[in-house]
Amino acid sequence: MSAGLPPVPLPDQCHVEQLIWHGDALTGELHAYVAARSANTVTVRIAHGARLVADVRIRRGPVRTARTHTLLRREPETGTALTRLFPVTKDVTTDHVPEADPVLSTPSIIAFMEDTAADILRAAFAPGTASLGTWIGVRHSGPATIGQTVTVTAVLADVRGRRYLFDVHAHVDGREVGDGQVAQTLIGRP
Repeated sequence: MSAGLPPVPLPDQCHVEQLIWHGDALTGELHAYVAARSANTVTVRIAHGARLVADVRIRRGPVRTARTHTLLRREPETGTALTRLFPVTKDVTTDHVPEADPVLSTPSIIAFMEDTAADILRAAFAPGTASLGTWIGVRHSGPATIGQTVTVTAVLADVRGRRYLFDVHAHVDGREVGDGQVAQTLIGRP
């Protein structure tokens, strides 16, 4: 499906390294343009009018292969899931909207998602291992107020060497309030 954009062949020795989808459907007239360029990469942005739809990073050179590591006692399988509950308290809310109740802040929902994803890895850490959040693509789509509980689920979607990509979802009372992806990268502590 081209969704209004013609297929474009990649030059020799180039490959798509990353696709970041920003959640909108492929409808209507789309346009693409170069958003960033370096010696070996170019980021092509796809938009519908002024609304961003996706970013595609293309890299020149061979596909990078994951290096093996010994930072985990056992490797979690893709599809491994974990669900955690987080209470909404005053310290995780923002109240910058006048005459409105404080609501869960976006940085807090992201922290809940990253912490849930990291817990999947923490259970398998070898001595001296830690993980860091290294990429976030999250949509905060609904409110949560003080006293409610946010249910966050992380599912391991992809593994590339020391980089682990998770699909994340957050719900309050059965209603989705956030979703997206986060990445954790393993590091060895001295």
